[in-house]
Amino acid sequence: SPKKIKIDYEDALHHIVVPDDYSLPKEFEEFHVAEFVKGLKHVIKQDKSLYRAVVRENFNSFARTTEPKKEGHELILSYWYALISSVIGQQISGHAARAVEKKFKDSFGDDEMNPENTLKKSFDELRAVGLSNMKTKYVISISEAFSDPKNKLTDPKFYEGPLEEIVEELVSLKGIGVWSAKMFAIFTLKEMDVFAEDDLGVARGMAKYVVRRPEVLEEVKRLASTDEQVKLLLKKKAKFAKKDSRRDWTPLHDEYVKLAALKYSPYRTALMMILWRIGSTNLDVFTN
Repeated sequence: SPKKIKIDYEDALHHIVVPDDYSLPKEFEEFHVAEFVKGLKHVIKQDKSLYRAVVRENFNSFARTTEPKKEGHELILSYWYALISSVIGQQISGHAARAVEKKFKDSFGDDEMNPENTLKKSFDELRAVGLSNMKTKYVISISEAFSDPKNKLTDPKFYEGPLEEIVEELVSLKGIGVWSAKMFAIFTLKEMDVFAEDDLGVARGMAKYVVRRPEVLEEVKRLASTDEQVKLLLKKKAKFAKKDSRRDWTPLHDEYVKLAALKYSPYRTALMMILWRIGSTNLDVFTN
Protein backbone atom coordinates (compact mmCIF):
# COMPACT_ATOMS: atom_id res chain seq x y z
CA SER A 1 0.00 0.00 0.00
CA PRO A 2 1.22 3.54 -0.70
CA LYS A 3 3.08 5.18 2.17
CA LYS A 4 1.67 8.38 3.65
CA ILE A 5 4.22 11.16 3.59
CA LYS A 6 3.98 13.92 6.19
CA ILE A 7 4.71 17.30 4.65
CA ASP A 8 4.84 20.80 6.08
CA TYR A 9 1.87 23.10 5.55
CA GLU A 10 3.79 25.47 3.27
CA ASP A 11 4.97 22.59 1.05
CA ALA A 12 1.36 21.99 0.03
CA LEU A 13 0.78 25.55 -1.24
CA HIS A 14 2.82 25.70 -4.46
CA HIS A 15 -0.31 25.35 -6.62
CA ILE A 16 -1.66 28.72 -5.39
CA VAL A 17 -1.12 31.46 -7.98
CA VAL A 18 0.30 34.68 -6.51
CA PRO A 19 -0.82 37.85 -8.35
CA ASP A 20 1.86 40.41 -9.24
CA ASP A 21 0.34 42.99 -6.89
CA TYR A 22 -0.27 40.47 -4.06
CA SER A 23 -3.92 41.52 -3.88
CA LEU A 24 -6.26 39.26 -1.93
CA PRO A 25 -9.05 37.45 -3.84
CA LYS A 26 -12.31 39.45 -3.79
CA GLU A 27 -14.40 36.64 -2.25
CA PHE A 28 -11.69 36.07 0.38
CA GLU A 29 -11.81 39.75 1.40
CA GLU A 30 -15.60 39.78 1.47
CA PHE A 31 -15.70 36.76 3.78
CA HIS A 32 -13.68 38.47 6.55
CA VAL A 33 -14.26 41.49 8.79
CA ALA A 34 -12.62 44.60 7.30
CA GLU A 35 -10.14 45.24 10.13
CA PHE A 36 -8.81 41.67 9.94
CA VAL A 37 -8.36 42.03 6.16
CA LYS A 38 -6.30 45.17 6.85
CA GLY A 39 -4.23 43.06 9.23
CA LEU A 40 -3.61 40.34 6.65
CA LYS A 41 -2.59 42.96 4.08
CA HIS A 42 -0.17 44.44 6.61
CA VAL A 43 1.37 41.00 7.23
CA ILE A 44 1.76 40.35 3.48
CA LYS A 45 3.32 43.80 3.03
CA GLN A 46 5.93 42.88 5.66
CA ASP A 47 6.55 39.41 4.19
CA LYS A 48 5.18 38.61 0.74
CA SER A 49 6.21 34.95 1.08
CA LEU A 50 3.25 34.47 3.47
CA TYR A 51 0.69 35.23 0.73
CA ARG A 52 -0.10 31.59 -0.07
CA ALA A 53 -0.51 30.64 3.60
CA VAL A 54 -2.94 33.55 4.00
CA VAL A 55 -5.24 32.80 1.05
CA ARG A 56 -5.16 28.99 1.28
CA GLU A 57 -8.47 29.01 3.21
CA ASN A 58 -10.69 31.40 5.13
CA PHE A 59 -10.09 32.33 8.77
CA ASN A 60 -13.50 31.41 10.19
CA SER A 61 -12.85 33.14 13.52
CA PHE A 62 -12.88 36.48 11.69
CA ALA A 63 -15.83 35.90 9.36
CA ARG A 64 -18.27 38.75 8.75
CA THR A 65 -21.52 38.16 10.55
CA THR A 66 -25.08 39.31 9.93
CA GLU A 67 -25.95 38.91 13.62
CA PRO A 68 -26.91 42.18 15.32
CA LYS A 69 -24.13 43.67 17.44
CA LYS A 70 -24.50 42.91 21.14
CA GLU A 71 -24.63 45.90 23.49
CA GLY A 72 -24.83 46.67 27.20
CA HIS A 73 -26.00 43.83 29.45
CA GLU A 74 -26.17 41.33 26.57
CA LEU A 75 -22.57 42.12 25.58
CA ILE A 76 -21.25 41.69 29.13
CA LEU A 77 -23.22 38.46 29.47
CA SER A 78 -21.49 37.13 26.33
CA TYR A 79 -18.10 38.08 27.82
CA TRP A 80 -18.92 36.29 31.08
CA TYR A 81 -19.91 33.15 29.22
CA ALA A 82 -16.81 33.26 26.99
CA LEU A 83 -14.68 33.18 30.15
CA ILE A 84 -16.77 30.37 31.67
CA SER A 85 -16.35 28.45 28.40
CA SER A 86 -12.59 29.08 28.55
CA VAL A 87 -12.41 27.57 32.05
CA ILE A 88 -14.55 24.58 31.04
CA GLY A 89 -12.22 23.88 28.11
CA GLN A 90 -8.99 23.90 30.12
CA GLN A 91 -6.98 20.64 29.87
CA ILE A 92 -9.77 18.62 28.20
CA SER A 93 -10.58 17.84 24.56
CA GLY A 94 -12.88 20.05 22.50
CA HIS A 95 -15.43 17.22 22.38
CA ALA A 96 -15.45 16.82 26.19
CA ALA A 97 -15.67 20.60 26.67
CA ARG A 98 -18.75 20.84 24.43
CA ALA A 99 -20.44 18.06 26.43
CA VAL A 100 -19.82 19.91 29.72
CA GLU A 101 -21.00 23.20 28.20
CA LYS A 102 -24.25 21.58 27.08
CA LYS A 103 -24.89 20.21 30.59
CA PHE A 104 -24.06 23.62 32.08
CA LYS A 105 -26.53 25.39 29.76
CA ASP A 106 -29.22 22.73 30.31
CA SER A 107 -28.89 23.09 34.10
CA PHE A 108 -30.57 26.53 33.92
CA GLY A 109 -33.82 25.10 32.54
CA ASP A 110 -36.16 28.03 31.84
CA ASP A 111 -34.03 30.49 33.82
CA GLU A 112 -31.66 32.89 32.10
CA MET A 113 -28.09 31.64 31.98
CA ASN A 114 -26.24 34.42 33.78
CA PRO A 115 -23.77 35.03 36.66
CA GLU A 116 -26.50 35.66 39.24
CA ASN A 117 -28.35 32.41 38.51
CA THR A 118 -25.04 30.54 38.46
CA LEU A 119 -24.36 31.74 42.01
CA LYS A 120 -27.77 30.42 43.12
CA LYS A 121 -26.55 26.90 42.37
CA SER A 122 -24.82 24.87 45.06
CA PHE A 123 -21.22 23.74 44.65
CA ASP A 124 -22.42 20.17 44.08
CA GLU A 125 -24.97 21.25 41.46
CA LEU A 126 -22.18 22.91 39.49
CA ARG A 127 -19.93 19.89 39.95
CA ALA A 128 -22.71 17.70 38.56
CA VAL A 129 -22.40 19.24 35.06
CA GLY A 130 -18.90 17.76 34.77
CA LEU A 131 -16.71 20.41 36.39
CA SER A 132 -13.77 19.50 38.61
CA ASN A 133 -13.58 21.01 42.11
CA MET A 134 -11.06 23.60 40.91
CA LYS A 135 -13.07 24.56 37.82
CA THR A 136 -16.22 24.88 39.96
CA LYS A 137 -14.35 27.39 42.16
CA TYR A 138 -13.27 29.28 39.03
CA VAL A 139 -16.83 29.41 37.64
CA ILE A 140 -18.10 30.75 40.98
CA SER A 141 -15.29 33.33 41.20
CA ILE A 142 -15.85 34.61 37.63
CA SER A 143 -19.61 34.76 38.22
CA GLU A 144 -19.07 36.75 41.43
CA ALA A 145 -16.93 39.28 39.55
CA PHE A 146 -19.56 39.67 36.81
CA SER A 147 -22.36 40.00 39.40
CA ASP A 148 -20.62 42.99 40.98
CA PRO A 149 -21.68 46.24 39.25
CA LYS A 150 -18.56 47.94 40.69
CA ASN A 151 -16.26 45.50 38.88
CA LYS A 152 -14.60 47.03 35.78
CA LEU A 153 -15.36 43.89 33.77
CA THR A 154 -19.10 44.67 33.93
CA ASP A 155 -18.62 48.03 32.14
CA PRO A 156 -18.75 47.78 28.32
CA LYS A 157 -16.64 50.97 28.04
CA PHE A 158 -13.77 49.30 29.91
CA TYR A 159 -13.19 46.99 26.93
CA GLU A 160 -12.54 50.00 24.70
CA GLY A 161 -9.43 50.83 26.76
CA PRO A 162 -5.81 49.62 26.47
CA LEU A 163 -5.37 45.89 25.89
CA GLU A 164 -2.77 45.65 28.69
CA GLU A 165 -5.34 46.89 31.25
CA ILE A 166 -7.98 44.44 30.01
CA VAL A 167 -5.54 41.52 30.22
CA GLU A 168 -4.43 42.63 33.70
CA GLU A 169 -8.04 42.76 34.93
CA LEU A 170 -8.89 39.38 33.39
CA VAL A 171 -5.83 37.77 34.97
CA SER A 172 -7.08 38.91 38.39
CA LEU A 173 -9.93 36.39 37.95
CA LYS A 174 -9.36 32.91 39.36
CA GLY A 175 -8.78 30.43 36.54
CA ILE A 176 -7.79 33.02 33.92
CA GLY A 177 -4.07 33.23 33.18
CA VAL A 178 -2.31 35.49 30.68
CA TRP A 179 -2.73 32.95 27.86
CA SER A 180 -6.50 32.59 28.49
CA ALA A 181 -6.84 36.38 28.69
CA LYS A 182 -5.08 36.76 25.33
CA MET A 183 -7.29 34.10 23.71
CA PHE A 184 -10.33 36.00 25.04
CA ALA A 185 -8.92 39.21 23.55
CA ILE A 186 -8.51 37.53 20.15
CA PHE A 187 -11.63 35.42 19.80
CA THR A 188 -14.16 37.38 21.85
CA LEU A 189 -13.00 41.00 21.73
CA LYS A 190 -11.49 40.62 18.21
CA GLU A 191 -8.47 42.67 19.27
CA MET A 192 -6.01 43.03 16.40
CA ASP A 193 -2.64 43.36 18.13
CA VAL A 194 -2.46 40.33 20.42
CA PHE A 195 0.57 38.06 20.48
CA ALA A 196 1.23 35.02 22.68
CA GLU A 197 4.87 34.04 22.16
CA ASP A 198 4.55 31.34 24.82
CA ASP A 199 1.75 29.52 22.97
CA LEU A 200 2.76 26.08 21.69
CA GLY A 201 1.11 26.53 18.27
CA VAL A 202 2.69 29.96 17.80
CA ALA A 203 6.11 28.63 18.85
CA ARG A 204 5.79 25.72 16.41
CA GLY A 205 4.55 27.98 13.60
CA MET A 206 7.37 30.49 14.14
CA ALA A 207 9.98 27.69 14.22
CA LYS A 208 8.69 26.34 10.90
CA TYR A 209 8.49 29.88 9.51
CA VAL A 210 12.14 30.77 10.24
CA VAL A 211 13.54 27.41 9.10
CA ARG A 212 12.48 28.42 5.58
CA ARG A 213 13.59 32.02 6.11
CA PRO A 214 16.96 31.93 7.95
CA GLU A 215 17.45 35.63 7.25
CA VAL A 216 14.54 36.38 9.63
CA LEU A 217 16.29 34.64 12.52
CA GLU A 218 19.58 36.38 11.67
CA GLU A 219 17.84 39.78 11.83
CA VAL A 220 16.10 38.87 15.10
CA LYS A 221 19.40 37.80 16.68
CA ARG A 222 21.00 41.05 15.50
CA LEU A 223 18.18 43.07 17.11
CA ALA A 224 18.47 41.04 20.32
CA SER A 225 22.22 41.71 20.53
CA THR A 226 21.57 45.47 20.70
CA ASP A 227 19.00 45.28 23.52
CA GLU A 228 20.37 44.76 27.05
CA GLN A 229 17.00 43.79 28.52
CA VAL A 230 16.40 41.17 25.82
CA LYS A 231 19.93 39.80 26.37
CA LEU A 232 19.08 39.29 30.05
CA LEU A 233 15.75 37.61 29.21
CA LEU A 234 17.52 35.27 26.77
CA LYS A 235 19.47 33.85 29.72
CA LYS A 236 16.20 32.56 31.18
CA LYS A 237 15.13 29.07 30.19
CA ALA A 238 12.85 29.11 27.13
CA LYS A 239 9.28 27.86 27.53
CA PHE A 240 9.76 24.94 25.12
CA ALA A 241 13.46 24.25 25.81
CA LYS A 242 12.73 20.74 27.10
CA LYS A 243 13.65 18.15 24.48
CA ASP A 244 10.76 16.21 22.98
CA SER A 245 11.48 13.38 20.52
CA ARG A 246 7.97 13.72 19.04
CA ARG A 247 8.70 17.21 17.73
CA ASP A 248 9.40 17.77 14.08
CA TRP A 249 10.53 21.34 14.81
CA THR A 250 13.24 23.08 16.83
CA PRO A 251 11.87 25.63 19.33
CA LEU A 252 13.20 29.19 19.39
CA HIS A 253 13.58 31.15 22.61
CA ASP A 254 10.33 32.99 23.51
CA GLU A 255 12.17 36.31 23.24
CA TYR A 256 13.18 35.58 19.64
CA VAL A 257 9.57 34.67 18.81
CA LYS A 258 8.37 37.94 20.36
CA LEU A 259 11.01 40.00 18.54
CA ALA A 260 10.23 38.37 15.18
CA ALA A 261 6.58 39.42 15.58
CA LEU A 262 7.27 43.06 16.46
CA LYS A 263 7.30 44.39 12.90
CA TYR A 264 3.77 43.05 12.38
CA SER A 265 2.30 45.36 15.03
CA PRO A 266 -0.46 46.68 15.19
CA TYR A 267 -1.79 43.49 13.53
CA ARG A 268 -0.01 40.70 15.39
CA THR A 269 -3.30 38.83 15.80
CA ALA A 270 -3.30 38.24 12.02
CA LEU A 271 0.29 36.97 12.25
CA MET A 272 -0.71 34.60 15.07
CA MET A 273 -3.53 33.14 12.98
CA ILE A 274 -1.05 32.53 10.13
CA LEU A 275 1.55 30.98 12.46
CA TRP A 276 -1.09 28.65 13.90
CA ARG A 277 -1.90 27.69 10.33
CA ILE A 278 1.75 27.09 9.39
CA GLY A 279 2.20 25.07 12.56
CA SER A 280 -1.13 23.34 11.81
CA THR A 281 -2.76 24.13 15.15
CA ASN A 282 -6.39 23.08 15.55
CA LEU A 283 -8.22 26.38 16.17
CA ASP A 284 -11.37 24.47 17.12
CA VAL A 285 -9.84 24.08 20.58
CA PHE A 286 -9.94 27.86 21.03
CA THR A 287 -13.26 28.62 19.37
CA ASN A 288 -15.57 25.87 20.62
